[in-house]
Amino acid sequence: MRQILLILPLLVLITVKANDVFTPTFISDTTNNKFFIFSQISESEFRQALDHNFNAPFMDEIIDSSKLEEAFSAISKTYNEWEEFLATTELCSSPRCLTSFKAYYPTLDLYLFYVQNLHYESACFVYASTNELASGYRRFRGSYGVMSKDGFWIGLERDDCDNYLQIEVCELTEDGVLPVYKFDFTNIDINYSENPVLFWANKNTIFIATSEYNKINRKQIFKYYSILFKK
Repeated sequence: MRQILLILPLLVLITVKANDVFTPTFISDTTNNKFFIFSQISESEFRQALDHNFNAPFMDEIIDSSKLEEAFSAISKTYNEWEEFLATTELCSSPRCLTSFKAYYPTLDLYLFYVQNLHYESACFVYASTNELASGYRRFRGSYGVMSKDGFWIGLERDDCDNYLQIEVCELTEDGVLPVYKFDFTNIDINYSENPVLFWANKNTIFIATSEYNKINRKQIFKYYSILFKK
């Protein structure tokens, strides 16, 4: 079984050669001594863990729409120039047309909203009880994102072509939602045929279904991995 341990100092780019096919690349913007362990797992391990996952319970619909309107209003004060520009390309008067409610996490008192970027969704968060921004002006990678029961979010960034695994992890703290990790793997992408493609297996571990291109036989290879984080 292949296992990769990365220990990451501040703002350092590390490339580890695991074998002739797979070269993971990590970009860290976090504090010293953060690390994760990247290990291959079996398909059966992936499916068994899914039945007992550590994802936070959520609702994707709110009956009282007025509560969401207040949250939309709070988000509208944080749109940046890029989002304003994207709105004009969609013939919208405001980036509100790019913004959608995705989930309510009652145990975390948190709303999740997506703001559409070019080819992926950016995530932002609002406190459900106060309609104040939990993420401030920040945007986080949001595509295929999942929240853990203890308030850790993981989401992906997608490009228009040559996709590879671009992950960000953030955390709900007393000071709001803050970034923890951001890293990119080359030569590996998600397996679109899986639903979900990633989930929290426990409070420290993500399981993810991937697709890798084998240059020798020119075929996609579907594999499953765990990412164990030091929090």
